[in-house]
Amino acid sequence: MRRVPAASPPADPPDHGRLAWLAGLVRAPRRSPTTQRVVLVAACAAFVVMAAIAIVTFPNEPEPEPRWALLALVGIGGPLVTVLLNGLEYVQQGRLLGRRIAVGDALRVSVLGTAANLAPLPGSVLVRTRALVDEQTGLKRAAGTTVTVGLAWLAASALAAGVLQPFAGRSVIGAVLVVVGLGLFGVVYGLVRGAVGSGALARLGAIAAVELATVAVGALRLAGFVAGMGFDVSADQAVGLTLAGVLASATGIFPAGIGVREGLVAAASPLLDLPAAVGLAAAAADRVAGLIVLAVLAAVIVGRRTESPQFPH
Repeated sequence: MRRVPAASPPADPPDHGRLAWLAGLVRAPRRSPTTQRVVLVAACAAFVVMAAIAIVTFPNEPEPEPRWALLALVGIGGPLVTVLLNGLEYVQQGRLLGRRIAVGDALRVSVLGTAANLAPLPGSVLVRTRALVDEQTGLKRAAGTTVTVGLAWLAASALAAGVLQPFAGRSVIGAVLVVVGLGLFGVVYGLVRGAVGSGALARLGAIAAVELATVAVGALRLAGFVAGMGFDVSADQAVGLTLAGVLASATGIFPAGIGVREGLVAAASPLLDLPAAVGLAAAAADRVAGLIVLAVLAAVIVGRRTESPQFPH
């Protein structure tokens, strides 16, 4: 993740908008270095244990036939597309503040922010927020945009999962998820309207499109790993597993939801008529592939930014 300049951010201008009050929701937890190390070790240990469980309990009847080309395509292409969508999400954050952010700058913030999530604190939130702060935009409003797109991500995940569940005979679960998704989108609309005034519906549409695409790609990544391991997977199963991953990331307990995401995916798999070990293995493989691609991208960006450590505005 990119380094945060030592200089303190500009003081917040007077701001009583709907985005400002959200800042308190994204404050980093105050943890001692010892606590941070313990959290990180616990997260990694949980991930390793669950990955081992997936390997030991992985079903072998009938014997699955791995599709190596599909696994390679999903493992490399999936994280790259996700980075692009995260960059487009950051562009939408800028629009909420009346700012046009170049896609290249947005991609750098996206990569380094995602890498920062590996720390035992909401790293992506801190990176995005700090990158948006300038003389005109206070810290509270910048943080508010991060919460706004985060709620839109949850809304899109719930809505997509809910719409697909009736096709698998889970109508009640589907109805609940649709109501939750629409309700969250209603909250997001109120926040967007408070930020931009006129044109709020169009801005909400742009944010929703990015978030729905992000959910779709996340589902395709998990579905690709499940299929690549030789098992059948449906759209409702893939999106349902993705929703479990989204909820894990939203907890903020462990860095980037490590361990929590895999655990929730494993728990949700039987509810979606999928062996728990298969869902767990797919989530673990997706995690490892994402980390490898992220490490390469972050190394390239950090290497090219050594001459200019400032955040783009």
